[in-house]
Amino acid sequence: MRTVTIGNFDGVHLGHMKVLEEAMSCGGPVTAVCFEPVTRQYFNPGRWSRRLTTSWERFSILKDRGVDRVQLVPFHSGTATQGPGEFLEELLDGTDTGRVVVGYDFHFGIRRTGTVELLERWCTSRGIGTIIVPPLEIGHEPVKSERIRLLLDRGETVQANGLLGRPYSLTGVVARGKGLGRELGFPTLNLRVACCKLLPVSGSYCGYVYSTDVGERMAAAVFVPGTEGGPVEAYVPGRRLDEVYGSLMRMEIVERIRERAFPGSMDELRELIAGDVDAVMEFDQLKGRMEDPVE
Repeated sequence: MRTVTIGNFDGVHLGHMKVLEEAMSCGGPVTAVCFEPVTRQYFNPGRWSRRLTTSWERFSILKDRGVDRVQLVPFHSGTATQGPGEFLEELLDGTDTGRVVVGYDFHFGIRRTGTVELLERWCTSRGIGTIIVPPLEIGHEPVKSERIRLLLDRGETVQANGLLGRPYSLTGVVARGKGLGRELGFPTLNLRVACCKLLPVSGSYCGYVYSTDVGERMAAAVFVPGTEGGPVEAYVPGRRLDEVYGSLMRMEIVERIRERAFPGSMDELRELIAGDVDAVMEFDQLKGRMEDPVE
């Protein structure tokens, strides 16, 4: 019998991990059912760029954390107008589900009318067990995706990472830029990220980059743009890394160095970036490298 857990799981933060760990403690295979797009993305028409994880990032993290299967439920007008019972029947009836594990604030069905109490009654009537996981509180507040988004909006990445349980990361394809970094003496890697992805507030950050083409996690100065749609750039001290262009790369954003500046000359800009690089090298030396995540 499989255990099913249901939710958006945007960010796969420590609160989500508490739900997943409860599901995995039951024994047997675990299926994580995720909505795609996430519900807030659907209900905010237009270009909603607040996701903590893209669909691929969320899938990768869930699998790395031990989930056997990730099942995507397309979220569209039909899903949004389903009654709670209809949603559960379509998802669970006729399956080998032995229990359902969800968080305390799980809602489903039209206008979020499905509650954990309704879920429990529906499952009990069909011989399916239910586990409702209470909130995980850190700093006297529940760990929630929106709390992490607000921290990233303020550049408080250390606090956001503490709630995620890992560094906030961006994944995309490395592209060539306009060559300004090379002209300054700091050739950067330009990462194009999905338009739905939340970027921290603009500025310079201590971070790390990882590409399977290089095979190691490298300290980097990460530069988040002030304009929507611009690439996120990273400079890896002492490395050219020409081989990674066109490759998939993960950038981890660890700690903010400074806010975005508007220097008056190329020399001033070069001096600012040199200071960022010094901060990154000192950060990497003092705090040490965290263990590379399993790919």
